[in-house]
Amino acid sequence: MPLTSLPPLDLVRLFPGIEAYARTATRLHPRPGVPSVSGSHVGGMLLWPQHEPWPTCPGPHLIRTEIPVPPQVAAMLMMPGPETLVALEQQVPGFAGVRTTEAGTVVLGTEVVSEPAGSPLVPLAQLHAADVPDLRCPAGTDVLQVLWCPNEHPGDSPTGPPVLLKWRTASSVVDPLDAPPAPLVVSDEDYLPRPCVLHPEQITEYPWWRELPDELGRRIRAFDDTRRFGEHGYYSASRAPGWKVGGCPNWEVSDPIPMDCPHCHQSMELLLTLDPTESGAGGAWLPVEESHLQPSHIDPEWKAAHEPTGVSVGRRLRIFVCLTCPDTPIRQNLQ
Repeated sequence: MPLTSLPPLDLVRLFPGIEAYARTATRLHPRPGVPSVSGSHVGGMLLWPQHEPWPTCPGPHLIRTEIPVPPQVAAMLMMPGPETLVALEQQVPGFAGVRTTEAGTVVLGTEVVSEPAGSPLVPLAQLHAADVPDLRCPAGTDVLQVLWCPNEHPGDSPTGPPVLLKWRTASSVVDPLDAPPAPLVVSDEDYLPRPCVLHPEQITEYPWWRELPDELGRRIRAFDDTRRFGEHGYYSASRAPGWKVGGCPNWEVSDPIPMDCPHCHQSMELLLTLDPTESGAGGAWLPVEESHLQPSHIDPEWKAAHEPTGVSVGRRLRIFVCLTCPDTPIRQNLQ
């Protein structure tokens, strides 16, 4: 079972007073496997009653297109001038560039597709409160199910694919569905998770420096500014990478964005973080059992440890919730 190495820095000793702002998080440590329908996992089938309708997305969806071009045109597109680019933008819906492979050259674009019926959502994760120490469930529930649409949508805001949270009581499902219905369309294979079993591990994290009191935050920032390339700092040692529940969000792409509930206007809590990779900066959070692995995209063992789920959406997607309001409002943030 993957267990995180000891932290590379003693943050409590370096920054007295920071212990008051510590938060726990549960690293899920997904690894490729064959999850059970009733257990906690990423990918795979959810514990879903047969009589309960499966959620769908009405669309429309943005689908990527690849238009093959003949060799004589491909030569012109190797270094297209401004006029050529303007012409491509005018003639190819959603023009997104040109790609050349061994099979030939294609022009990339997107088109809007409307299905006759809603497209079934894809099961993303199932988490039991008994397995995940930092998973807080609304009263009367003990399992969280996460689904999303594996497509981009016209006019999408930069928050990632639409996510649906389903809270339920596991013992109430006595007639589970055998398999999920397949989505009618999938525009991005990176939204289809590989089935993974979980190895939950609770850790301690500390907030982004701008979320701390001014004097403490300035000391942390000044410390990180003195670190040389390859040395660990507060940035790498204070928050874990990978899939996790709870903990502290990173805000390296933007200043901290208030995640307030649209109903009660109180600050929402970080529920779930989806990260394309499980390795932190400089290997600060490598599991002990996998510390011998060297980065190599042709090594299946390294890929299974570094990119186990196959899910890639921005640097990371965070889901915030308000557990005190009816219907458990959520907000998404993509970094």
